[in-house]
Amino acid sequence: MSPLYIMRMYERNPNEKGNGRTMKHGWKTIALAAVLLPVLAACSSSTGSAPAGGQQAPKTAEPNEPAKPAEDVKLTFSIWGNDDHKKTIEEIAAKYKTIRPNVTVEVMTIPFNDYQQKLSIMMSSRTAPDIGWLSDTMIPQFLQSGQLADVSSIRSDPAYAFDDMFPSTLAPLTKDGKLYGVPFSTPPSMIFYNKTLFDQKGLKTPAELYKEGRWTYDEMLKAAKAISDPAKGVYGVKLVREWKSWSSTLYSLVKAYGGDVLSKDGTKFLLNSPEGEKAVQLYYDMMFRDGVHPKPGDQTTFESGKLGMFRDVYSSVTKARAIKDFEWDIAPMPKGPNGAGAWVGFAGYAVFQGGKHPKEATEFLKFVSSKESMAATSKYFVPSRKSALESDAFQNAGDRPTKEGIRIAVLEQMNAAEGLPLHKNWQQIDTKVQTHLDYLYTQSASVKEVLQKMEQDVTPLLK
Repeated sequence: MSPLYIMRMYERNPNEKGNGRTMKHGWKTIALAAVLLPVLAACSSSTGSAPAGGQQAPKTAEPNEPAKPAEDVKLTFSIWGNDDHKKTIEEIAAKYKTIRPNVTVEVMTIPFNDYQQKLSIMMSSRTAPDIGWLSDTMIPQFLQSGQLADVSSIRSDPAYAFDDMFPSTLAPLTKDGKLYGVPFSTPPSMIFYNKTLFDQKGLKTPAELYKEGRWTYDEMLKAAKAISDPAKGVYGVKLVREWKSWSSTLYSLVKAYGGDVLSKDGTKFLLNSPEGEKAVQLYYDMMFRDGVHPKPGDQTTFESGKLGMFRDVYSSVTKARAIKDFEWDIAPMPKGPNGAGAWVGFAGYAVFQGGKHPKEATEFLKFVSSKESMAATSKYFVPSRKSALESDAFQNAGDRPTKEGIRIAVLEQMNAAEGLPLHKNWQQIDTKVQTHLDYLYTQSASVKEVLQKMEQDVTPLLK
């Protein structure tokens, strides 16, 4: 029986006539109401604060009770980049610390050529970084060995704007529908060209030929011959960034001629084919027959002003922007019989298994690959976010390359570019191919012989 009902039992019927007994009874009612009202208020308050399901509301902390401080967390972040790249990540980490004061991020730099092997050793000894960079060729080994953490949860965070990512760039870090990292650099291979040398020879630039639909390897060779002066150390073209990195040097050329390195399922070596042979023969002839390409081991750089054209990726604009002695710009890779064969590089952020702070590492991965952070890293890398790639910050980052150069060499190539074929034994495959390519560099064997030996040694690694 409710207190309100009890109170009403003492009220007189309003139709009765008032008399002394009624007044006396009314005073009793008022007195009882005074006693019962606090009870009613308490009941009402208790009922209103109870959550759905009949459970009691959680006890709130006392106003003067101090909040428990968050545990201090130190994350290690591994990269292979230069000082500018390291500084950019450190600046992002400093911004993150203003949001999460208890989290400190230390950036560890490892040379690229040692990165995969050192990371493998550190994972085996349980001393691996919490989070770091991975290139496309490294991912299969760590992904198939279960050494990358599942970060699929970031897809469902509305603030992260996962749908801003180019879907095609997510493939290397996706397995069985789960996400194991986020790309931050997806640069198509491109041509840096010395506009001053082209103007001096009265030649149309690669960009001009591209816009006319005539930018081919034949046209590249013509321009290279006109520019080259080996006696002065001037060469028309150089396709090599590092002499021990054959894949980035040759992949676009091989694809443009209709060849490939591996089959889609990774079970067959395809470079030893008529198409592959034509592409590698052209590369060989530019060095040893035509004299338009530096010889193996030559370290002539684009910044020296002695190269008419240089195949590289967008991250090299950092050094190129320091050039004051000549004008330069960028253009797409030329076309071959099978099209442009644009190759796209890949680097992504991944959280490594076995770290002490997987939750905090995943949260920092979200921050370092956010729209704001990717806008900051786009100074050096081709971003995987549409908003960053199409932003004025990316396209107007400096006087060079021109906005037109960025449009034709980057934006128009993103959807057509293909990455290297991925295989868990890529590191061994890479070593075998490079070993036999050295026979070509020393002119110890013909192109056909070299490709045959490559196939013999690589095929057992594909089983």
